[in-house]
Amino acid sequence: MNAAVRAVVRVGIYTGAKVFFVYEGYQGLVDGGDHIQEATWESVSMMLQLGGTVIGSARCQDFRTREGRLKAARNLVKRGITNLCVIGGDGSLTGADTFRAEWSGLLADLLKAGTWAPPGTILGG
Repeated sequence: MNAAVRAVVRVGIYTGAKVFFVYEGYQGLVDGGDHIQEATWESVSMMLQLGGTVIGSARCQDFRTREGRLKAARNLVKRGITNLCVIGGDGSLTGADTFRAEWSGLLADLLKAGTWAPPGTILGG
């Protein structure tokens, strides 16, 4: 897992993207805050020789609900994160596919609740 995480971070940075770690998987995505931190070239430099996954993983009951995925979407847009690379097994990929399928509806719900606006939108006019 660490090799995959390292590769994603390094390719992202090399291509000019701002890359973030999401600690503890979907649980970190739902919880937000310090669970989402910017990754640097140096932050992955010693990863290969470590076992497991440095950014952790966790089962997440919250992400199985639309409300949990709405929290995750809010945390992504709050940080300006526009792409998500999910590394994991069947459960991780199933969650990613559900999130992808609901994405536009989640954004619509955030917009309706007033907790997000598309870039360039003037609020309160």
